[in-house]
Amino acid sequence: MSDFPKSIQLKDGTIASLHVMLESDLDNVIKFFQSIPDEDRLYLRSDTKNPENVRRRFGKLDYDLKYPLLVKIDDQIIGMATLFRSEYGWMRHLGEIRVVITQDYQRKGLATILTRELFFQALKRKLHKIQAELMDTQLSAITAFERLGFRKEATLKKHVTDVKGVRRDLIIMTLDVEDLWYLIDDYVKTPDFRIH
Repeated sequence: MSDFPKSIQLKDGTIASLHVMLESDLDNVIKFFQSIPDEDRLYLRSDTKNPENVRRRFGKLDYDLKYPLLVKIDDQIIGMATLFRSEYGWMRHLGEIRVVITQDYQRKGLATILTRELFFQALKRKLHKIQAELMDTQLSAITAFERLGFRKEATLKKHVTDVKGVRRDLIIMTLDVEDLWYLIDDYVKTPDFRIH
């Protein structure tokens, strides 16, 4: 956590700060989730307008199992991304990424920045694979994950129901951390690679 806070720049030139969530941030995280409009809340797994649901998820932080990052401008949260992993069992090597960004800051490269940061956290935790679950309607998010090396692993037809009761396909995207390291290693060994 010594790497944080850090300054980041969005595609439009906006400067923001990236922080690891602290327990003292909880009230502001609740306000952030309550500010998310209904059309974006369609993609969330729990009713975040209910503060108890947010408290249950983020009230007691164990950074080994739940690593939440906050993006702030003037102390106001504009985005949040979390790397979740199981403590025990057959999926303890798997990390799951979830990203939520306020509408004013979507499509400005913030999801890419947050996902990249969580990728490095996954490496530190020696995770083998990172997963993201998206509804089929989240086309820009799917494209962003593909640009980062994620691939569609499965499409589960009519597997999820949004808050309006509409059944949707669930897209499971994964990134094999070991495969990505091999790609990076091969790239570094090419004669075109230069460190500036």
